Amino acid sequence: MKNIKISFLLLLFTFAIYSQEGELKKIEQIGDLYEVTLFYEDGNIMQHGFLNQDMQLHASWESYYNNGNRKCVAFYENGAKVGTWFYWFLDKKTKVVYENNKIVEVVELPLE
Repeated sequence: MKNIKISFLLLLFTFAIYSQEGELKKIEQIGDLYEVTLFYEDGNIMQHGFLNQDMQLHASWESYYNNGNRKCVAFYENGAKVGTWFYWFLDKKTKVVYENNKIVEVVELPLE
């Protein structure tokens, strides 16, 4: 629960940082979810994902480096980390499997 609160506070902090620049974020309601896209100053996508009605991370969330390369693909269920996540850093790709907000597997993978 503490990790969820920290993640949510970091997300809100990110929104607060970019709230001064209207062009750096886009929030659109789609059904019961809010689709959120955060941008770098040069217009490239920084993060894209969804929040539920309680403003918890929900469904997919993707992060990108400024050059457009993927940084992370993640999945949430009402704020809890679930499913298979992928992280890319330099020449490494890491697969992390979550169940009920807990890591159950970590595997280093070759880049494709």
